[in-house]
Amino acid sequence: MPSVTRGAHANRQSRRESMERRLFAAAEQLISEGSTFTELSVERLAAQAGISRSTFYVHFQDKGELVRKLTRTLLTELRDVSGQWWETAERAERADLAAAVTAIVDVYRRHAAAFTAVVETATYDTTVAEELRALVQSIIDATRAAIERGQAAEVMREVAPAETAAVLTWMVERAGYQLVRVSDPAGDAKIVDVLTDIIWTTLYRAPA
Repeated sequence: MPSVTRGAHANRQSRRESMERRLFAAAEQLISEGSTFTELSVERLAAQAGISRSTFYVHFQDKGELVRKLTRTLLTELRDVSGQWWETAERAERADLAAAVTAIVDVYRRHAAAFTAVVETATYDTTVAEELRALVQSIIDATRAAIERGQAAEVMREVAPAETAAVLTWMVERAGYQLVRVSDPAGDAKIVDVLTDIIWTTLYRAPA
């Protein structure tokens, strides 16, 4: 019986994750076509995802719960790709930092419409705004820890870790949202170069 129970739970979880991906893709498609998330009805989202309105409500209480889940998904992906640099910060290799920044820019590029939905909803839904702030803060905290390790290894300058981590994190977030999200992809490499240069020169000591 335990194995049957675990199997049933795994199946339910798999179905929910599949449903979430379909609804995320539906929202991104409709927003990329010009709709705002606010004006999208549950009926329209469900139809775009190929499900019924009643099925939507089996998985989500409302659109707010959907966008909160979308927020967690996006910020988790950003946190994961940022980890490429956090884990190697003490090595002081510019290529490691550039690779992480490239991956971050790619997340904003691929999910431009989703970020639009999240930021739009956060302006009037306090739970989404709180979720967004908490997730960004987790990225700031991890960046601060990477700076502290780099300072302990004597490869980083004696900047204020917490404040520097916050400024750099919000700088990257604004660049992703205000520049990458709405610009020509041909300019992404230049944005990566600028962000990498700012972060590198802010944090790392010049070679002796």
